[in-house]
Amino acid sequence: MHDGRIAGQERADVDPLTLAIAGAVATGLATGVGESGGTALPILIAKIRERFVRRPERLESRERLAAALDEEFSRDPAFRRECENLWNQADGDGVVNVFNGQAKTVVQARDVHGGLTIN
Repeated sequence: MHDGRIAGQERADVDPLTLAIAGAVATGLATGVGESGGTALPILIAKIRERFVRRPERLESRERLAAALDEEFSRDPAFRRECENLWNQADGDGVVNVFNGQAKTVVQARDVHGGLTIN
């Protein structure tokens, strides 16, 4: 289905959770998820990679993977729920910072102990 996007272009309406999952899977790292994720994140990454293994296009960038996940989640709501459950298990009490758009300066933090000055 063609929706007017250039191949690999991210849809503007992709939700932040899908972008966060895509970012973690695209990098293969649990950045921001922490060690409390245990085995949930590797299982999530394996399930998503398995789902897309036969696709001819490369889904290595967060944007391409997010668009592909968004389409797959729309097609298969049960797969979306499974991925969301695994993501929530991996996230635990962690914080996932996602920024989309343009800005001169972006600050994302979780725990700040002591003073913080931003000029």
